[in-house]
Amino acid sequence: MAKIVNSSKYNDVAGAILSLKGVVSVQDIIDAIKQIANFQTETLDKIEKVLSTETLFGPYKKEYHAKLSDIKVDMTYQRRVRLRKLLNKLTNAGKFDVHGAGAIDIAMRGDDPYVWDGLRRCIMAGIVGLEYVPVSRYRHNKIASVIEMQQTEARFFKMRNADTENMKPEEIFKSKVVYNDPESLKILNVLKNSELDVEGLNPGYTTLNGFRELENKLFTKVQEDEVKTASGIIRNVFSDDNVVSSYLLCGLALLLQKNDELDKPLSDTEIESQLTTWKTTKTIPSRSQKTLTSRRLNSKASESIAWNISEQAVNFNGQQKELVKLLNLDKDDVDLLEDIE
Repeated sequence: MAKIVNSSKYNDVAGAILSLKGVVSVQDIIDAIKQIANFQTETLDKIEKVLSTETLFGPYKKEYHAKLSDIKVDMTYQRRVRLRKLLNKLTNAGKFDVHGAGAIDIAMRGDDPYVWDGLRRCIMAGIVGLEYVPVSRYRHNKIASVIEMQQTEARFFKMRNADTENMKPEEIFKSKVVYNDPESLKILNVLKNSELDVEGLNPGYTTLNGFRELENKLFTKVQEDEVKTASGIIRNVFSDDNVVSSYLLCGLALLLQKNDELDKPLSDTEIESQLTTWKTTKTIPSRSQKTLTSRRLNSKASESIAWNISEQAVNFNGQQKELVKLLNLDKDDVDLLEDIE
């Protein structure tokens, strides 16, 4: 496999590791980290020296151990590796606790071991100089396809991690997509049609920030066509941003939905034009997506943001009262929103 990064700069290495995709050698990740300038003094010198691998785990035995140099990882369903967090965990503990780390879970794709749970422990073991680790092996069916093996590992990964410890909603979604969860695939299709990306599943598209909000509202409060249109408007109006706020996406989608119910609805082009004028009007602080989303009621987040847009940026030609009614906002809701700084 090709070298992960040809740089000794921390930021370059951290960025390369964060953006890993597909099948990667665990040893290549370890080597990339070790090549960081001052890694010895900044990290290794702060960690308790470990005994030899053989002293810790006994002589290498293929049925109980796996060499780090042999282990691969499939980033298709794995959580992205945040190097700073990993190194801080290691230096804060002052050592790599091999007993606390326990056995690494690997799946055998033929003769090749793939770590499906324990990637970070593998990396930390390699950083401190260990050559092999104790493992728990699962063997795929010999006739299983690569996709079937990915799906099995992703299901294991989700069961072990998402069901027992805190994972980002985006990370859970990614693993569910890999093992073909029907609801997740429906959401992924909406994201593709809206030119939005979550966890690298739609490379080249704009990153969606705050995925849980869309996950909670899609198909219940807002529908695909509204989300697709709202995404296009937001990406055009805030073309300098590299992310789309999920809160703004759902709020604008709901506003588009209720706009269609007005006696004199605005066209999508008119709404985008007015938002663009609002965005480009000189003001301090500058107008941003957050300007439209920060003032909201937790119980009616999308309704609040739709109201913000109609109050601050888009003129509905005297139909504001009707719009508020369609948004199911009562007088107390509006009073609360007006009082939020």
